[in-house]
Amino acid sequence: MKKKLLLVFLAAIMGVSSLTGCGKKEGGNTAASASAGNAKTEAKSSKSGDSLRFLDVSPSETRQRYYEETFKKFKEETGISVTYESVPWDDAADKITVLGASHQLPDVMTTWSGWLGQYTQAGWVIPLSDYIGETRSEYTEAVNKLLWKSEEERYGKIYTVPDGIMVKGVFVRKDWAEEADIKLDPQAGWTYDDYFSLVAKLTDSTQKRYGVSYRGARGALDPLLTYLQGFTGGNTYDAEGNILINSPECQEAFKKWTDIYLNGYAPEDSINWGFTEMVDNFTGGLTGTLINDSEVAATCLANMEASQWMVMPMPKSTVDNKIYNTINAPYSYSISGDCKNPDNAWKLIEFMNRPNNNIEYCKLTGLIPIKKDVENDPTYGLDGPYATFVQQLNDPNLAVPTTFGPFDYTDLHQGMFHEEIQKYLLGKEDANKALSTITDELQTRMKKYLADNPDAKIETASVLSK
Repeated sequence: MKKKLLLVFLAAIMGVSSLTGCGKKEGGNTAASASAGNAKTEAKSSKSGDSLRFLDVSPSETRQRYYEETFKKFKEETGISVTYESVPWDDAADKITVLGASHQLPDVMTTWSGWLGQYTQAGWVIPLSDYIGETRSEYTEAVNKLLWKSEEERYGKIYTVPDGIMVKGVFVRKDWAEEADIKLDPQAGWTYDDYFSLVAKLTDSTQKRYGVSYRGARGALDPLLTYLQGFTGGNTYDAEGNILINSPECQEAFKKWTDIYLNGYAPEDSINWGFTEMVDNFTGGLTGTLINDSEVAATCLANMEASQWMVMPMPKSTVDNKIYNTINAPYSYSISGDCKNPDNAWKLIEFMNRPNNNIEYCKLTGLIPIKKDVENDPTYGLDGPYATFVQQLNDPNLAVPTTFGPFDYTDLHQGMFHEEIQKYLLGKEDANKALSTITDELQTRMKKYLADNPDAKIETASVLSK
């Protein structure tokens, strides 16, 4: 039975057929940055075929321990040593920019898809298409038809290998809902109106309970974009590159979303919350719901009782009844343009993505394995802790919305996106001004991209089926 469930799950993954991307979350608990040593050590590692440098841009004790143990096994098998380095997510984009400009990039890096526009143009990462070669058939259709297809369409070749697959859901304090006599059925699903109602009902400031872990800092526009796309058929631009998420309907939706904070359904200081604060305050008992990726399930399993939490699917659009949900990789492995021995770097990526190593990593980080040939593990069966995420991948009404665009928007994600929303929340400008400032800049960049790339096609949302 377990094997059957696993096969059904893998079939769900293989049903994915088009692109999505989401603005990236802050990368969890950040560990102190580990250094490779002085400049001589770095120079030696970049020139020696028997030594590699690896950079993790979302460090935590769990991730560092996994990587260092995996690197030991890799050295035992190949004789190639790997030095683990890390930089906190908040500093990662700037750090890599400095390293790239000075040609001091490590050999293998964990990267985020939102950076690829900049990295491919600057030559900071090399194509991996030839390395992947015939092994492409070993990877799930989600990787092949979603992630790699996206890179090929945007950049001509494949530049990364994902560390795992994520899909979003709504984490709910099951015990709070039961106390309030609120019935929630993941299989029946719900709408955004149902979600907003739940957030209000779970809020009781006298008990220091708030309905939602609200994202007010970096990444604030990410879940909001998905909600707005429920009014645009999942698209960000029309065929000419005109922005769609600033229509009168989207302006009203922007206000409805931000009312969650303005109405007191979230703690006042959540205007400065990122990923870590959102998760910590959900698992810690301050907030009753959390919209985030499947990776958070691992944190809930480690820090909460089964009776305390559950996962609902993403709400259905009130316009077309579709579930707009991002399906992506949290991070991916890439080989830098400064790597002196890319063949050995590829050996490391291959080793990390062997089914036994990848499934171990996915269990630790709450992800879904990237290869078809995975172990018979109940964690990834339909009766496991990821059941709601699997259900969504099987739902014929699931639609994958489009991204912010094929151009580099790292600076916007680090600044303007959340800063404009915060200005509205703090009463410094009105809602229309906040959203229009964001959408005007996105449209300007898309128009420029189309002018510079006349053969480019506008990305459109894809409806998924079983």
